[in-house]
Amino acid sequence: MSHPSDPQRHARSSSALAADRPVFLYVESDGMVLLVERDGVLSFPREGETAIPLEFLGEMDFAEGKVLFAIPELETWPRDWVFKDDIPARADVSPLVQRAINASLVREVVGALVFHPDGERILLVKASRGFTKGMWNIPGGFVTYGESPEQSMHREMAEETGLTLRLEKLLGVFTQKFGSPYFMRGHMYVARAAGTALKLKADEIADAQWFSLDEARRLLMNPFARRALVAWDQGRGLLLD
Repeated sequence: MSHPSDPQRHARSSSALAADRPVFLYVESDGMVLLVERDGVLSFPREGETAIPLEFLGEMDFAEGKVLFAIPELETWPRDWVFKDDIPARADVSPLVQRAINASLVREVVGALVFHPDGERILLVKASRGFTKGMWNIPGGFVTYGESPEQSMHREMAEETGLTLRLEKLLGVFTQKFGSPYFMRGHMYVARAAGTALKLKADEIADAQWFSLDEARRLLMNPFARRALVAWDQGRGLLLD
């Protein structure tokens, strides 16, 4: 699995990360978030408002400025900080904190190299909406509440194409940031379609076709799909029951 943080994160300061924007520090430790009171509202501290040693792992862009996510170096658990899970229900917390807390939750997605029953081609779909509109992609989508990634893959395949499949291998679990505050974690599989009669979801999938692996390598732009292909080419992955 890839790590979303920068290899040079230990050497970076918050000023170096966001010198041209207002800077807020999102400091979290073991489910607790450091907040300060400002004009009666709980907010993130700004630069210079905490002397705690910090390890910076990434940044989020918002209209109010940049929010730098950091892990503190503490000797004891910060029991006087605010519990992260309580923040969404609190009316005394700033909107920026609310949005950053939401953005810190990784979005789980699934995708699969779904082979035709002949074993020679894989299925690509072209979305009619969303941020992949008009692009060839592998079947997949978001993991929804209460689902395992495997359940999500079966559901997405049935919804998008009308096909059932057999999951054969987990190629890998990859983490990627897609030009937003959010990181996504992609569970990528190899699967075999049980049939070939496509029934596309009209308001989501504009087209679906079977392509050779060489054609798929040329057409696919999604980073998760491309990493799945690399894993396949290298013979990586975990066989599934």
